[in-house]
Amino acid sequence: MSLDDLFNQAPKEVVEYFDRRPSRPSFRWSEWSPREHALGYTVARTAGFDVLDDIRAATRQAVVDRIPFEQFRAQLEPTLRAKGWWGERRVRDPRTGQLVKAQLGSVRRLSLIYDANIRSAEAAGDWIRIQRTKDVLPYLEYMTSLSERKRPLHLSWVGTTLPVDDSWWATHYPPNGWRCKCRVRSRAAPREGASTERPPINLQPWTNPATGESRLVPAGIDPGWESNPGRTRERMASRRLVDRLDRMGDEARRETIRHLRADPVFRYVTENGAGFDHGRRFEPDQAPAGRLRWPVAALGDELAAMLGTKSRTLTLSVADAAKIREKHPETTAFWPIVQEAIDNPDVVVTGPKLVLWRRVAGIPWKIALKASASGELFLNSVYRGREDAFQKALKAAGKEG
Repeated sequence: MSLDDLFNQAPKEVVEYFDRRPSRPSFRWSEWSPREHALGYTVARTAGFDVLDDIRAATRQAVVDRIPFEQFRAQLEPTLRAKGWWGERRVRDPRTGQLVKAQLGSVRRLSLIYDANIRSAEAAGDWIRIQRTKDVLPYLEYMTSLSERKRPLHLSWVGTTLPVDDSWWATHYPPNGWRCKCRVRSRAAPREGASTERPPINLQPWTNPATGESRLVPAGIDPGWESNPGRTRERMASRRLVDRLDRMGDEARRETIRHLRADPVFRYVTENGAGFDHGRRFEPDQAPAGRLRWPVAALGDELAAMLGTKSRTLTLSVADAAKIREKHPETTAFWPIVQEAIDNPDVVVTGPKLVLWRRVAGIPWKIALKASASGELFLNSVYRGREDAFQKALKAAGKEG
């Protein structure tokens, strides 16, 4: 490989983002949520046609080798035409079972596929590098679009300079729509004259025509683009980490989690480095950041059985950590003893959540654990409990204080 070839190829973070998204045909692009688009690869109207692998292979080459659109089109169009995926055709809508007129392949659609995939992959890869260098470049500045026709609201955001982990980037990290060419620049500090105030989000209702689902979308952002694919991949990385921990033996899992509690990500979660606002947890700019979770302790078989889950890895989400930090700042003293408290509870109270009481160094701690519908384990809350409440729990369990 020549030096020219090396510099013309996409960074490994971009390639990894693209390669880790499994393919699945779909009939409508809007069938998938923004989160699903960040985690999977699809092309609308491919359901029922044997073309998705062909489109993906060509798109991957475009992403990796940064080939121009005309080369992408020249390689892909003959295959799509040969397989009958070109022009307008009457096809069966799998949702309704009805025959409808649908636009399959066209030069315009290939252009959209090319543009959307390259920009999304580049943005996600850039986000990984942004996170890696945020200690020295802790700010992002929203930069002007290179498009000839600029969207007024996007122009109004130009110059906005906020910390990398500000929740605004959960919904406004570009691209922010079809053919959006906005970008960001990392900075050590805001430049003179830059706006350091978070722009208003101005949520607008939008109903998905494919699913009938209604949700709020920030004004100026095309529905389906109101997410940060790089942040979504971060959350999936934590899920994969939990899966690997669950496959370990108990001793190895405990030792690994002990090391993970010393990782900077654990501090980022417990100290709310994302700036998560629990009072606004259901709003689009907050929800994505709140889902990031990190392992905090290993759970024994007995407690896991009480929660009805096969997982043995207890995690703490940004949302729960922000709530705990806001309501019970004294809990910072609990994290070094979290495993001991969970291993040796003085009282276990069953219910929708599993409540543990444990006195450590004279302090009664009350810990609530929960399992999601998919079996994920969360430390939902923890705080320094009242002595009378602790004694009451002991008495109810038939124990002496």
